[in-house]
Amino acid sequence: MATIELREIRKAFPKADVLKGVNLRIGDGEFVSLVGPSGCGKSTLLRIIAGLEDQTSGDVLIGGRNVGGIRPSARDLAMVFQSYALYPHLTVEENIRTPLRLRDLTTTERLPFVGPLLPSHRSKMRAIDAAVAETANTLKITQLLNRRPGHLSGGQRQRVALGRAMVRKPVAFLMDEPLSNLDAALRVHMRSELSELHRALGSTFIYVTHDQAEALTMSDRIAVMMGGEILQVATPDQVYDDPQDLRVAEFIGSPKINTLPATVDSEGRITAPGLSVRQRLHATSQDITIAVRSEHLRFCKAEEGGLSAKVVHKENLGSDVFVHARVSDMGPAGGNRVVVRVTPETAHMLHVGSPVNIDLTTKGVMAFATDNSRLANRLDSTPRPAEAAVAVGA
Repeated sequence: MATIELREIRKAFPKADVLKGVNLRIGDGEFVSLVGPSGCGKSTLLRIIAGLEDQTSGDVLIGGRNVGGIRPSARDLAMVFQSYALYPHLTVEENIRTPLRLRDLTTTERLPFVGPLLPSHRSKMRAIDAAVAETANTLKITQLLNRRPGHLSGGQRQRVALGRAMVRKPVAFLMDEPLSNLDAALRVHMRSELSELHRALGSTFIYVTHDQAEALTMSDRIAVMMGGEILQVATPDQVYDDPQDLRVAEFIGSPKINTLPATVDSEGRITAPGLSVRQRLHATSQDITIAVRSEHLRFCKAEEGGLSAKVVHKENLGSDVFVHARVSDMGPAGGNRVVVRVTPETAHMLHVGSPVNIDLTTKGVMAFATDNSRLANRLDSTPRPAEAAVAVGA
């Protein structure tokens, strides 16, 4: 195991800058996810760490050693790909054994007829077979060792691909969207298995994904990437609850965070259409965007004010229901759609077309400047009224 450090990594192609000075330090045994939309540079960054791609400038340090110019096989990293990359004509056992045969046996020892006659071959193969058996036992695929990849399910093939990476005992695992080919239920199951595997091995994991659910549920820290830059590196809770950039706030979280136009005056008071914002900012007069997650909005009675809106869609997820409402075109925020998370009991009282009023709860308002940066704030201690019942047709 080892730390991995990226210093000012840049990657430029003739018509585009893919990476624009990326800096990141990943601790020994840490699980860090690189998450962002397609084309943000996360897979390119992973390939640069692996040595499969050369950076235009910058340094990659593994265990404090600069690995620039060092071939991939000498970096002692294991890569797990989206496509599994298994040999279809080999059994599971042979697939897992192959990396050790290539690494530990000489060219002569790998020869089909001559190799097995050498005493050194026999001793090395005993060690290799023991490593394969240990890995298969860890991944609970011992019963699959004699099968070929074509006879395995997607989840089983993914475990075999992990086994082929694990058997070498690398200093770090690099994973490029390894679950994207699995169905939804199996992805959820494999997320828990990967998390358990990380805890069992104690190895460094660098995981690339565009699926925020994978990043939030498995990672020690998340690096949110967009446009070839890392916008924020923090724990999953911090990235969700305290995003430092509006683009991070909008990308992380499902449903997407609600945003509304607002202004702030010279004393830090926020004015937003139809909303009473108790929060105060350490900012000068300017136009801003306020962002509120669905769980921090509530339906209120008409006399309490709030945003006048009309229900346009209900998204039933079982324990929670997301109610989509379009703000009245009569107000300054006309045309905006907001999403409110409610209980099934509350949602049962609402129908598509129902007029409602929406207000803020006691927390959760975030403010961002026009350059997407988070504005520092303080909370007003004035108590707010208790949660009100839904006012249908108010």
